Amino acid sequence: MRYTLVSILSGIVLAQAPSPTGGDICGYRWYTSASSVVDSAPTYSWVDPSTLNGGNPNIITGLGDDNYVGPITLPFNFVFYWNTYNRIYVGSNGYITFGRGRNVSSGGPPFFNRFPNTALPNEWIAVYLADLTFTDVNGLPVPGAKVLYGVDGQGRFVITWDSVPYWTDAVPQHWDGRNSFQLILNPNDSTILLQYKRIDSGYDATYATGNYNVVGMENITGQSGLDIAAAWPVNFQDFAIKIYHPRTFSCTVRDVQADWTLNQRGEGIFILRGGDAPQLQAGVLNTGNQTITNSVESRIRIFPSAGGTDIYRDTVVISPGAGGISPGTANTVTYDNPLNTNQNVDPQLKRSSYIARQNVRIIGASDGFSGNNQHEAEVVFCDSASGGRYILRFDDGAWDVQNEDGGGLSFPNGMTFVAPQNLIVDALSFDMFYEVNSPNNSPVVLKVYAYNPTNGSVGQMLDSVALDVSAFPNGDSLALYTNQSQTKFFYLRRYIVPLTAPINFSQGSGLAVGFHIIPPSSPTPNFGINIIVDDQTIPISRRALEGIGGIWAPYRDLEAVDYAIGLVARLASSTSVSSTDQPSFWDATIFPNPTRETPLLRVELPKAGPVAIRVVDMSGRTIWQGEHVVPAGGYKFRPPLPELPRGTYFVGVTYEGYTKGLRLVVE
Repeated sequence: MRYTLVSILSGIVLAQAPSPTGGDICGYRWYTSASSVVDSAPTYSWVDPSTLNGGNPNIITGLGDDNYVGPITLPFNFVFYWNTYNRIYVGSNGYITFGRGRNVSSGGPPFFNRFPNTALPNEWIAVYLADLTFTDVNGLPVPGAKVLYGVDGQGRFVITWDSVPYWTDAVPQHWDGRNSFQLILNPNDSTILLQYKRIDSGYDATYATGNYNVVGMENITGQSGLDIAAAWPVNFQDFAIKIYHPRTFSCTVRDVQADWTLNQRGEGIFILRGGDAPQLQAGVLNTGNQTITNSVESRIRIFPSAGGTDIYRDTVVISPGAGGISPGTANTVTYDNPLNTNQNVDPQLKRSSYIARQNVRIIGASDGFSGNNQHEAEVVFCDSASGGRYILRFDDGAWDVQNEDGGGLSFPNGMTFVAPQNLIVDALSFDMFYEVNSPNNSPVVLKVYAYNPTNGSVGQMLDSVALDVSAFPNGDSLALYTNQSQTKFFYLRRYIVPLTAPINFSQGSGLAVGFHIIPPSSPTPNFGINIIVDDQTIPISRRALEGIGGIWAPYRDLEAVDYAIGLVARLASSTSVSSTDQPSFWDATIFPNPTRETPLLRVELPKAGPVAIRVVDMSGRTIWQGEHVVPAGGYKFRPPLPELPRGTYFVGVTYEGYTKGLRLVVE
């Protein structure tokens, strides 16, 4: 592969304003509206997002501070470098990713990495990568900040970050300034247009040196990309940058990637000691622009996360076939070597965490980038405790409470679980840290929902239980702490909270458990010291959730956090109906949005049926709920909502037990 490696400087990197034109080693070129290149320099022409989809733009819900949402389906196949994509993920900090979602947030100087960079994410575009936020210090939406998308009159896909401020600690609400910019994907020639209508000051003073915001993009390996800008301030007022796809690539890339392990989201799994052995699988992807004619090896090993001897190994060789393995081709590998499920587990936890690591290589040929040849996922072996109960949790059970974060405070948090075989769930298990006799200790509410492992949607609530402050001393003591002056005492305890009724948990089905610390409401809300602790040590299950008003999304720190919460289950003697049976494609959108009047609800159903609608405010209080019978196909109607005060609301639309969450802004 012909690559000129770009050196990554440590410490402070000199700021770089946008050059009028430039390119990368694979043949992409960019031109700004300030350049004078005839027929290549773009003319700034802002696309009014309210005109998209014939005047009915889509609005993205769920963006906050340092998170992403998706996937969002593109209306066409789009070619980015040598791969074709039909969906994207959208980040709150002004970027999109292809392939899979990833949170990109600022760290220490230089805050955001320059392009290209082999560190994750790869295959992405930074439209205006900065520390932006859609929520204030209390987690409430910033008025007017939104992202809209749709198709314009030329058939292009347009996504617009509209009036989005910077996060800053300098003002009470923790946001300042307004930024409006957009990304336009043209399917006809694979060009990418970046437009900037308004870029404000308002950046936090802690970003005093280094690269404050970044504009650019990179390919799937992170070795080739456009380093368009990395500076603050940048004169991006009424400004456009057009990126041209090369007719012929000037780089030769031969590369395979370990794409996923165990399942396509790389999520952790449970195995019962002595129980059914799962069929282990992994994904292998040709990420280069060359057809691979050699065989490809995919090897997997499972070993204890604390270190030790492998408990499983297997290797599968993928034959290229007569035509070879084409660029962008994905292969699913199935390992046939039987897994011994009789593994020893931690006698105290009754479970042990293992790492499933996949490695790939091209046999007899070089691989252009070794950094993507490995992928890991978590495997937890569970043994039965007293009464034949299994504790299904992904955390490691070892806590340093001074360095652990809490969950379920300003918004609910949770975890998802998939049944390794037929089980019955009787109770919930979690670890909580609290101050002894503190007047600010608050009750903990836990809710169990149906969950679809295939598409990641959270369904109907199945049960709700609570742990009152008076019951805190009833948990099993794990540790006792004091403050430095020894005037306050803090317990870390483990709790088992029975469900109202047992839940059938059939093999392959899913459950989600959400939890929320309820603060006292008077005289003013004041969160107590009690928190459900979390685990931030590898491996991570990638199964954490966050939500508000019963509307759930992947947690913004999905790659770094597992909450100390899980299921207490026993073996079932018969198969139950799966809680993950999901209706075929259906969708719901609100328009106009934002609005000053009662909006229209557009619903697309595979078959006629009742649709339940619930509107909640930002505190989670139900404002209105009702039901409407909707015919099959596309249908729109105006729900009889009450007059809503200005603000942001969450709307849950439920069909056949599954809910889609929408955000409604009333101006």
